[in-house]
Amino acid sequence: MLRKNLTLASILLLAAVAPACREGDVARLPESKATTVEAPKPATTAPAPAAAAPTAPAAVAQAGDLPAAPTGASFFSGTTEAHRRSTLTPKVSSSVLRVHVRDGDIVKEGQPLVTLDTQDFNLRLQQAEAGLQAAKVQLDSAKLDWNRTKSLLDDKAVPQSQFDMVDARYKGAQAGVLQAETAVAMGRKALRDATVHAPFNGIIVKRMVNEGEYATVMPATPLVIIEEVNPIDLRVQIPSTEMGKVKEGDMLHVRFPATQQVVDVRLTRVVAALDPHTRTFSAIAEIPNTDRSMRTGLYAEVTVSGKSTTQEGTSGKPKQLAARTKPAKDKKD
Repeated sequence: MLRKNLTLASILLLAAVAPACREGDVARLPESKATTVEAPKPATTAPAPAAAAPTAPAAVAQAGDLPAAPTGASFFSGTTEAHRRSTLTPKVSSSVLRVHVRDGDIVKEGQPLVTLDTQDFNLRLQQAEAGLQAAKVQLDSAKLDWNRTKSLLDDKAVPQSQFDMVDARYKGAQAGVLQAETAVAMGRKALRDATVHAPFNGIIVKRMVNEGEYATVMPATPLVIIEEVNPIDLRVQIPSTEMGKVKEGDMLHVRFPATQQVVDVRLTRVVAALDPHTRTFSAIAEIPNTDRSMRTGLYAEVTVSGKSTTQEGTSGKPKQLAARTKPAKDKKD
């Protein structure tokens, strides 16, 4: 019964709604105001700044600007070395009594450097002098005998053979005197050689012995090393390919980077012999060094030309360059 009631209610409801629904009517949702979303504007990129124009490089500080080298000049490297260098050894064997110098001392020619003990040499000299006196006595005796026998021979009082014996003894006495005189001279020379002197003006590079040590002639004991540095030699190594461009008398423009010295000097001599290992030959210039401001072993930058490039000309006097900053030049538009 209940089911029939529900069915009847449903039919009545449909009948009530049907007239309201017309053909073509469509159910619609209530209208709502549309919200428009603006599209994002494209990002505008700022124009890239123009590249900065390259700036001119700043002026570089230069120490000791050099004069411009002449056209056609040749550039080489060189090294200073002692004009003379000697390693002194003793001429006689004895103990070292006194060393008069130290490393770096300036010495003059003939100045005593090392003195050896002379006690043995004095005794030998006295012995040689005594032998000379004895030889002279024998000579005087032989001379008297010779004169007497010669007179007898002239009177035919003695045979010739006796005179010959006397004559031989007289000549032997003369030789004995010469031998004794030589021994005395050798003793005096040994006394002189006991003191080693400087062979030239120079500087003591190294002292190699001290008091009390024994110095021998064989093997030779080095005593001191001495160098002559006034003048000082500049040795430049020239490649064989440049042989025709360098000759004696050419002007060398020399710069020493270590001391900032610049000097012009004439080329003194050229050693024509080539080194088979380096294929170079040596050119040597003598640089005055009275104040000894230049040292051996300095590296040098050398320009070879036929004329002077500094105010010193051919004097060869070193010139000290003061360090200075080169200002930048204004660029003209």
